[in-house]
Amino acid sequence: MPRRGDSSTLRPATLEDLDVLVELRVALFEAMGQRGPLLDAAVPAIRAYIEDHLPSGAFRVWVAERGGTVVAAIGLVIHSVPPSPHNPDGREAYIMNLFTRPEVRRRGIARRLMRHVLDVVQSEGTYKVRLYATPDGRPLYESLGFAVATGEPEMQFTLPNEDRFTTE
Repeated sequence: MPRRGDSSTLRPATLEDLDVLVELRVALFEAMGQRGPLLDAAVPAIRAYIEDHLPSGAFRVWVAERGGTVVAAIGLVIHSVPPSPHNPDGREAYIMNLFTRPEVRRRGIARRLMRHVLDVVQSEGTYKVRLYATPDGRPLYESLGFAVATGEPEMQFTLPNEDRFTTE
């Protein structure tokens, strides 16, 4: 149910939303301080990923609209990993790209999107959910029960590849 002051509606994104989905992903990176030639060069790859994975459902996105304008989006990928004692079927959900346009923040839109995606994940029988939180997003995620995984020392490493995106 929309929070008071939130007149948005939620719906699954389609390829007709491609331009705004790319725009919101770029805005998310910019909000995290990532600007310049590397981000600019990544835009075609972002567009191609969405074009390739949205129709198949491998990447799912829901948008919030107000007055016919997309004001927020959230992405979901469910993937398989080798089963473990804490995840016997090996299915994991990865939530990403939650971004609300600054002018409509603090109205409950991001919370509604998160709750919707968590309902989808649970209805599909997936119970392990991961996401990476920005400092701005952390309070929302914590209020929904997310915590730093203490039993799993998750670490990340990115192999150097300066030629990944060319800026020619």
